[in-house]
Amino acid sequence: MTTLETVLAIPSSGLTIPQLAFGMYKVPADDDGVAIILNAIKSGYRHFDTASYYNNEATLGKALRLSNLPRHHFFLTSKVWNDAQKAGRSAVRQSVLQSIEALGDSGGYFDLFLIHWPVPGCFVETYKELEVLHEEGKLKCLGLSNFSPSEYADLMAEGNGIRVAPVVNQFEVSPFMYRPNVVSYFQERGVLVSSSKALHRGESFDNAQLEMISRKHSVSPAQVVLRWGLQKGLVVVAKTAKRLRMKENRDILHFVLSEDDMTTLNGLTSAEDVVKREKLEKERKLPM
Repeated sequence: MTTLETVLAIPSSGLTIPQLAFGMYKVPADDDGVAIILNAIKSGYRHFDTASYYNNEATLGKALRLSNLPRHHFFLTSKVWNDAQKAGRSAVRQSVLQSIEALGDSGGYFDLFLIHWPVPGCFVETYKELEVLHEEGKLKCLGLSNFSPSEYADLMAEGNGIRVAPVVNQFEVSPFMYRPNVVSYFQERGVLVSSSKALHRGESFDNAQLEMISRKHSVSPAQVVLRWGLQKGLVVVAKTAKRLRMKENRDILHFVLSEDDMTTLNGLTSAEDVVKREKLEKERKLPM
């Protein structure tokens, strides 16, 4: 099918990344998972966001083969998990090569590869191994996930000799988890922001202000939230197993949120929610 697509330029690469990505978290690694991915492809998705931790990279590869579309029609993102980082650079390399192998004939490379979490004392060496794999042509672009501004600064410190700048940082962003200072920090440094949990798992769709905006535009709350992300210049990662929701989540180019709409949505995050999220992020980064 022909589908409208919005893309962002990837800094210093000459490449582009589709803004609307299909998230692979909890997509089952079986025929049901293949069917979900094929429905996403039929709905217009070309950007798929997976991870070694999700254990479904082979499922994605099988679905891509069954779609009969050329590999270059897709943009594939994956991530290296914490256990490989803690085991050292050889383990990082092995994990990435296993991810590529899992794609089968649909692969040979990933368009974007991220460090899933910045494991203290490990993430600099992890990134350097990703640089080697990039130079070998196995990873077109490199990026980060769940990095704070201070962790990004630590990575990019002059003494580390980073040669290939990260082009993306993926972390939780939505109207219900909006940290504008963090988003602007990365965007001002030429790092695209990719929003995980872009739909906030649907937990806040009954918010009165969100419902008011959705009625104003005759769209669903999910469409409003995703459109907000697009207008913020984010890569928006969303997932659903339902074909109708897949189509709905992509049908967000026919309306524009006003400045007042955006201001209202910007203000839906509570200070308490930010504190809870940042506490969780710190716990997940603790060495084990």
